[in-house]
Amino acid sequence: MELTETQRAMLDGAEGPELRLALETLVNYGKAFGARRLVPIKSAHFTGSFAISVYRGYYELLDRLVRAGVRVRVPTTINPRPGRDFSLPNRLLAFRRQLHHEAQLARLGVTPNYSCVCYMEANVPQFGDVLGWAESSAVVYANSVIGARTNRNSVMMDVCMAVTGLTPEFGLLLDENRRGGTLVKLDIDRMDAAALGYLVGRRLVDRVPVLEHYPFNRVQLKNMGAAMAAAGGVGLFHVVGVTPEAPTLEAVFDGEPAETIMITQRDLDALRAEPPLRQSAEMVVFGCPQMTLDEVHEVGRHFVGKKAARRVLFHVVPADLERLKAEPLHAQLLDAGVELHAHCPLAGLSLRLSPWKKNMLTPSGKLHYYLEGADYGTLDDALCAAGVKE
Repeated sequence: MELTETQRAMLDGAEGPELRLALETLVNYGKAFGARRLVPIKSAHFTGSFAISVYRGYYELLDRLVRAGVRVRVPTTINPRPGRDFSLPNRLLAFRRQLHHEAQLARLGVTPNYSCVCYMEANVPQFGDVLGWAESSAVVYANSVIGARTNRNSVMMDVCMAVTGLTPEFGLLLDENRRGGTLVKLDIDRMDAAALGYLVGRRLVDRVPVLEHYPFNRVQLKNMGAAMAAAGGVGLFHVVGVTPEAPTLEAVFDGEPAETIMITQRDLDALRAEPPLRQSAEMVVFGCPQMTLDEVHEVGRHFVGKKAARRVLFHVVPADLERLKAEPLHAQLLDAGVELHAHCPLAGLSLRLSPWKKNMLTPSGKLHYYLEGADYGTLDDALCAAGVKE
């Protein structure tokens, strides 16, 4: 690998053994994927926000960096908290060391945004920026909707990138890997972006889908990309006439598409849980990725002046949840029986020890993919199950 003089000195230990180890890790990472050099990054985003025992090596790395006085070299944000106080099992069993972990992240210089939707406010990249991000839903949004460039990096690699300010140049950082792979045609009467993302991801694993034009808004793109990344490891998608690297079909393909698939209304409908299962759900869960304030307004208006028929959870970007507290809607949602949380629903709900637990219903394609017992329903399905819409 071609290294600059400064990088070579760091690799030789000129800035201490911790940074030597971090850079050595990135060099080996890059060599494994054929990278020829390391390039600077504009920002980092960590996925390792949970203090759980299986990440022991990760926590040891952070402790070692903090003891050495190392701090991140670029603006760095962090994924949501895991819901340590959401339940007694979480507090006593799953996330006992959470407070220590958060203190170490602060000492490292990480911005305490605690959100997977960092790209909306806390860590907003520009078109063409090279990033060192983990968290699949943030990676796919940054690549696809903003036109920044980051690979789908793992926990620990994200730390090494943040403290060195570097990433190996391969994969989605290169022009040739950002071209369209498969054209996705749509025959849909009632758009459900999260379900569409789930189905595209499942059919086009680790490829670059190009969806024909549909006027998706930012929230739809967020939720569609998150489902696509979960179900299929997709790190980049294009929507013709919507996303920045696909102004036209010709701009994103080299000639004719090598493959074309069709997603129909029947495909979307088939993902929905059957009506008896939807109506027997123990709870209805919104927000994976976390809900923005706009989403809270859109979904929350259905609850105003009503009472939820079963347990309803909103998982909201922490900064937006603070803004919500200044609005009348906050009290109205609480009066309706809605629980407002700022943690990750996947982490918070994973440890459910009751033998009588029932399934839950969610309009999140990502949560449906990852969380056992999370059945999928459209937004209308979820509102009907919550008892606030016919």
